[in-house]
Amino acid sequence: MKKILAAIILLLLTNTVAAKGNGAEIRTFDATPEFIIKHKNISVDCIDNDFFKLKFDKEIFSLMGTGIEWNISLNAVNENFAVLPSVGVNLYMRIKPRLDIYTQFSGLPLGRRGHVTDFESGIKYFPQKNFSISAGWREINFKLRRGGDSSNFNLRGLFAGVRYDF
Repeated sequence: MKKILAAIILLLLTNTVAAKGNGAEIRTFDATPEFIIKHKNISVDCIDNDFFKLKFDKEIFSLMGTGIEWNISLNAVNENFAVLPSVGVNLYMRIKPRLDIYTQFSGLPLGRRGHVTDFESGIKYFPQKNFSISAGWREINFKLRRGGDSSNFNLRGLFAGVRYDF
């Protein structure tokens, strides 16, 4: 329990620096906190109250803690409540009994209307069965144009995250 509390305090103390201009928010190399709640194959991902993802995962292959999943998701940016769908793949490999390395990629091009890409790679530690702590590198690029409105969100850099499965 002490490890869980220490991880949560570490995430809450993590601060981010943002530069805004022309309606775009760009962050570079900040340890952005990420919170994920997952039930079976459906998860809700919140990154610093600016980027949200509702994701459905489906396992393709799994053997002894190593596997491949595909996913579909709805990605939302808090600015103008812009939402875009995406599809992707998750690859993970168990390197020790409670330690995984993983890579996730999802995205969808929409031509002149915009696009979304989300790439994440890192390490995940499972101190308890339904709880994990992750750290790694992530890049999100979200752009949507609707009429005269546009929503841009870019995040690139290190992150720390917690996930609870119920």
